[in-house]
Amino acid sequence: MEIQTQSNALPAVLVVFIQFISSSPANAQVYVEADQLMKVIEAQQRQLEAQEAQIQRQKADLEALRQQVEELRRARPPQSPPTAPAPPAPLPRGNSVSVEPVEPVEKVELDGLQDQIEAIHKAIPPGSLPPPRARGDPKLAEQTDIEEIISSVPTDWPGSIPVLGSRMRLKISGFAELDANYDTGAIVSPAEFTTSAIVTSDRTAAEGEDGQTNVSVQVSRLVLKTRTPWGGRLIENDLSVDFLQDPSISEPLLRLRKAYGQVNDILLGGDLRLGLDWSTFSNLTAAPNTLDYEGPNSLLALMRPVARWSRAFHETLTLQVSLDAPTDRVFQNAEEVSRWPDFVVAVISQTDRVNFQGSFILRDLRGSGDPQSAVSDTGWGINLSGVIDMPDRLAPDFASYSLSYGYGYGGLLDDEPFDATYDFVNNRLEAIPTLGWYLAYQHWWSPCLYTVASYGLVQQDNLDFQPGSSFRKTQYSSINLTWTPTPHWLFGVEALYGTREDRDGAYGSVWRTQFTSRISF
Repeated sequence: MEIQTQSNALPAVLVVFIQFISSSPANAQVYVEADQLMKVIEAQQRQLEAQEAQIQRQKADLEALRQQVEELRRARPPQSPPTAPAPPAPLPRGNSVSVEPVEPVEKVELDGLQDQIEAIHKAIPPGSLPPPRARGDPKLAEQTDIEEIISSVPTDWPGSIPVLGSRMRLKISGFAELDANYDTGAIVSPAEFTTSAIVTSDRTAAEGEDGQTNVSVQVSRLVLKTRTPWGGRLIENDLSVDFLQDPSISEPLLRLRKAYGQVNDILLGGDLRLGLDWSTFSNLTAAPNTLDYEGPNSLLALMRPVARWSRAFHETLTLQVSLDAPTDRVFQNAEEVSRWPDFVVAVISQTDRVNFQGSFILRDLRGSGDPQSAVSDTGWGINLSGVIDMPDRLAPDFASYSLSYGYGYGGLLDDEPFDATYDFVNNRLEAIPTLGWYLAYQHWWSPCLYTVASYGLVQQDNLDFQPGSSFRKTQYSSINLTWTPTPHWLFGVEALYGTREDRDGAYGSVWRTQFTSRISF
């Protein structure tokens, strides 16, 4: 479901160079002499190149004259034996050649200078000089000195490049994706297979009741990331956009996905992340690799502004504590009136073969059904999710799962059922009990061919005063075949089936077939 071009190399090299010179006067003198001799060598080399170019021009002029003389000779009419030799015809002035004398450069001089350079190199301590420039290598010969410095700087962040003039490194990535799908029934989410968007009654042709085809590039994405060292710490930024502002239409509309900054090891030995990111209640590691961007209906995959603190207490154990913005509350018959952010705690365990996350969320649900007043209720939810790598002969297959339950957390699920509903009679807002779970399995047929099968369910215990058209239950099923001929290209086909059932028993179902091509950079 999820995919995903720099330190200040030049100043660092100069600082080390200056420190080395200042710490050793002998070495400084050696560098000065080497620099002077290199300048002499380069001047002599340029003079030889100028001589060679002039000789080539002279050869070309002489060849032109030779051809002209030959043409004049062929054009001259036959003559009787001459009594006296005739003078040769004068050549046009424009073809006269003036050869300027050039002071030659003796090869012995160059050899002597080269011997001096070698002697100086031997006097310099080992390891104090950068690698020599390989002029014979055509690829390196095309690089500038700055490009050579950049390419020689080691990095533990593959794909990143240094930003000159700062200590920052930048990485640009993303992908262009084309999704083409066909639905057999009425559903009002062409870009995503959202089972809660299946129409259960009064279906129309405009909603796709007699079948519909949609082609979209909305999932295409651009990602910019930076890393900057600061006082022994690391500052990270992540900014990404896609075109899924409105999944109910196929038109691409720009959407900000992520926009956060993080400072590592800044508070109580932990990292601090501030900005737009996945909810701390989510575990995206456990998200199945469906071609459908939405994924299972019970997946917790909501992005919101967060203030998150996280710390690894062990190489296999991490604690996260967060205040998530109280946005995207989903109330029935009431307007959201936010007061307090969501409080989230998550414990993450990661070993070689098992990923596990347990998370808890506490919410203040506050809304207004009566314009003159605001009412509230408390919402909460728990989630257990993870990934299990298969052992022995089943490797590298893996299974992923998620189980969540609570009151008033439904809007955090992919299907976004109501968090709470408003009781007009008693002027109260009541949280709705919600259960969500899914299972998925990924099987590798070969190193570049795999299949993912998944099933998910979301169910709510409706309250007595809810309308008959209220959401009750949805089911999500998918299976795909995905081919990755290169790490930069993914192509696959997926079959999906979904159902929705309302409180009054109204029912709808849809089959979808989806073709996906994703080319990343």
